[in-house]
Amino acid sequence: MIEVDIKADLERITGLLAYPLKLPSDKLEGVIYQRISDPKIDAGLAHTSLVQARFLIVIQIPDDYPKALMLESKLCREWESVVHGYIGNYPIQTVQRGNFQQDMIEQTENRKIYRIYRDFIITYPEDAS
Repeated sequence: MIEVDIKADLERITGLLAYPLKLPSDKLEGVIYQRISDPKIDAGLAHTSLVQARFLIVIQIPDDYPKALMLESKLCREWESVVHGYIGNYPIQTVQRGNFQQDMIEQTENRKIYRIYRDFIITYPEDAS
């Protein structure tokens, strides 16, 4: 299960706690991750265990838009450099970045919550546990 290694790597790279699916209700800052899809690579007649999984990563930071952007950029640099390497202890073939989106939510007392969304397409062997 690659999610365990993704969580650990996100925490190492960003210095923030990482959570699957959404932040706990008592947290305003952190990294959220979830697998969106994971189709097997179609190699014609050859059987392969490789998948190209799409993961959505969301970096949420209160009141510090530049920090949110910096952490997303740092994550891109680290993960895009993985070629036949590892995320955590999980073997990875390649990582490609995908869609990018951002938003801001205003709260009381002029507080702003910034979110940076980034898709990553991670190619890895499904049975590498």
